[in-house]
Amino acid sequence: MNLISPKTKELIEKYYPSESEGVIIQLQEYCEYLSEFFSDETNPETYERFCFAILKLAKSSKEKLKTTIDFAKVDYRDLLVSADFANSITIHNEWARKVLNEKP
Repeated sequence: MNLISPKTKELIEKYYPSESEGVIIQLQEYCEYLSEFFSDETNPETYERFCFAILKLAKSSKEKLKTTIDFAKVDYRDLLVSADFANSITIHNEWARKVLNEKP
Protein backbone atom coordinates (compact mmCIF):
# COMPACT_ATOMS: atom_id res chain seq x y z
CA MET A 1 0.00 0.00 0.00
CA ASN A 2 1.37 3.37 -1.05
CA LEU A 3 1.01 6.02 1.66
CA ILE A 4 3.05 8.73 -0.08
CA SER A 5 0.97 11.33 -1.90
CA PRO A 6 1.92 12.88 -5.26
CA LYS A 7 2.50 16.23 -3.54
CA THR A 8 4.82 14.59 -1.02
CA LYS A 9 6.77 13.05 -3.92
CA GLU A 10 7.09 16.50 -5.52
CA LEU A 11 8.57 17.90 -2.32
CA ILE A 12 10.95 14.96 -2.00
CA GLU A 13 12.14 15.45 -5.57
CA LYS A 14 12.70 19.15 -4.88
CA TYR A 15 14.65 18.60 -1.65
CA TYR A 16 16.41 15.32 -2.51
CA PRO A 17 16.64 15.18 -6.34
CA SER A 18 19.38 12.56 -6.51
CA GLU A 19 18.14 10.51 -3.54
CA SER A 20 14.37 10.72 -3.96
CA GLU A 21 13.77 6.97 -4.18
CA GLY A 22 15.49 6.31 -0.86
CA VAL A 23 13.68 9.18 0.85
CA ILE A 24 10.34 7.92 -0.46
CA ILE A 25 11.10 4.52 1.06
CA GLN A 26 12.02 6.07 4.43
CA LEU A 27 8.85 8.16 4.54
CA GLN A 28 6.74 5.21 3.38
CA GLU A 29 8.11 3.16 6.29
CA TYR A 30 7.30 5.99 8.70
CA CYS A 31 3.76 6.27 7.32
CA GLU A 32 3.28 2.52 7.72
CA TYR A 33 4.40 2.91 11.33
CA LEU A 34 1.89 5.77 11.80
CA SER A 35 -0.91 3.79 10.17
CA GLU A 36 -0.99 1.56 13.24
CA PHE A 37 -2.22 4.59 15.21
CA PHE A 38 -4.75 5.68 12.60
CA SER A 39 -6.74 2.46 12.26
CA ASP A 40 -4.81 1.48 9.15
CA GLU A 41 -5.90 4.59 7.22
CA THR A 42 -4.72 4.14 3.61
CA ASN A 43 -5.37 7.58 2.12
CA PRO A 44 -1.95 9.14 1.36
CA GLU A 45 -3.27 12.65 2.03
CA THR A 46 -3.80 11.62 5.66
CA TYR A 47 -0.03 11.39 6.06
CA GLU A 48 0.96 14.57 4.19
CA ARG A 49 1.04 16.74 7.29
CA PHE A 50 3.54 14.41 8.94
CA CYS A 51 5.68 13.92 5.84
CA PHE A 52 5.75 17.65 5.12
CA ALA A 53 6.79 18.31 8.73
CA ILE A 54 9.66 15.85 8.42
CA LEU A 55 10.79 17.38 5.14
CA LYS A 56 10.55 20.91 6.53
CA LEU A 57 12.63 20.08 9.61
CA ALA A 58 15.20 17.96 7.74
CA LYS A 59 16.01 20.89 5.42
CA SER A 60 17.37 18.74 2.57
CA SER A 61 19.87 16.97 4.86
CA LYS A 62 19.99 13.18 4.65
CA GLU A 63 21.35 13.00 8.21
CA LYS A 64 18.63 15.30 9.57
CA LEU A 65 16.02 13.27 7.72
CA LYS A 66 16.90 10.16 9.69
CA THR A 67 17.04 11.95 13.04
CA THR A 68 13.77 13.76 12.30
CA ILE A 69 12.02 10.47 11.50
CA ASP A 70 13.40 8.99 14.73
CA PHE A 71 12.13 12.08 16.60
CA ALA A 72 8.72 11.72 14.93
CA LYS A 73 8.44 8.12 16.09
CA VAL A 74 8.73 9.22 19.72
CA ASP A 75 5.69 11.51 19.46
CA TYR A 76 4.23 12.76 16.19
CA ARG A 77 2.61 15.69 18.04
CA ASP A 78 6.05 17.07 18.91
CA LEU A 79 6.95 16.77 15.23
CA LEU A 80 3.94 18.89 14.24
CA VAL A 81 4.71 21.50 16.91
CA SER A 82 8.36 21.73 15.84
CA ALA A 83 7.35 22.29 12.22
CA ASP A 84 4.69 24.87 13.18
CA PHE A 85 1.97 22.60 11.78
CA ALA A 86 0.18 21.87 15.06
CA ASN A 87 -2.31 24.73 15.20
CA SER A 88 -3.87 24.24 11.77
CA ILE A 89 -4.81 21.22 9.71
CA THR A 90 -4.15 23.12 6.46
CA ILE A 91 -0.98 25.12 7.17
CA HIS A 92 1.20 22.29 5.82
CA ASN A 93 -0.47 22.71 2.42
CA GLU A 94 0.31 26.44 2.43
CA TRP A 95 3.94 25.67 3.26
CA ALA A 96 4.15 23.06 0.48
CA ARG A 97 2.61 25.40 -2.07
CA LYS A 98 5.17 28.07 -1.18
CA VAL A 99 8.09 25.63 -1.39
CA LEU A 100 6.98 24.13 -4.69
CA ASN A 101 6.51 27.56 -6.25
CA GLU A 102 9.98 28.81 -5.25
CA LYS A 103 12.51 29.16 -7.99
CA PRO A 104 15.67 27.04 -7.52
